[in-house]
Amino acid sequence: MPNISMRLAQSEDMQSVYAIFSDAIADMNVRGIHQWDEIYPTPAILNSDLAKGQLYVGESEADVVGVVVLSEECDPQYSNGKWLGVGPFVIVHRLCISPDVQGTGIGRGLMIAVEAWAKAHEYTEVRLDAFSLNPQALRMYDRLGYVKRGEANWRKGLFFLMEKSLV
Repeated sequence: MPNISMRLAQSEDMQSVYAIFSDAIADMNVRGIHQWDEIYPTPAILNSDLAKGQLYVGESEADVVGVVVLSEECDPQYSNGKWLGVGPFVIVHRLCISPDVQGTGIGRGLMIAVEAWAKAHEYTEVRLDAFSLNPQALRMYDRLGYVKRGEANWRKGLFFLMEKSLV
């Protein structure tokens, strides 16, 4: 697995961040995974994540190859989850890997970095939602030990609410 480091994004990273999302959306559309589009996530949403200090980039050999948002904020539909953990928990939002490096372990490496960050910040669980029609993401989360705890329906369809205990 490639060596991945994760750090807080800076304003000078944003062109790379936008490009990763744009390229990933185009790639997913070609593969029939219509999870994201021009409505979500937008540069304005990503800029807000940056301003809140919640946007992180994953780097491999000094290249930004992935993006993730970490926060305690969640949609009200997260109440549909039958969560086992009692927290504190962090929620993974908008995990996105450059299509140029997908399938190389970068996504897995970035999630391992997220989990290490969460432990260092004294979180006991990581929660996320995964698009039910994105088999690669679902397989990765399953292999990392994430367990389905519920479902949510958003504009693009069914999402699985997932959780992993870090203790």
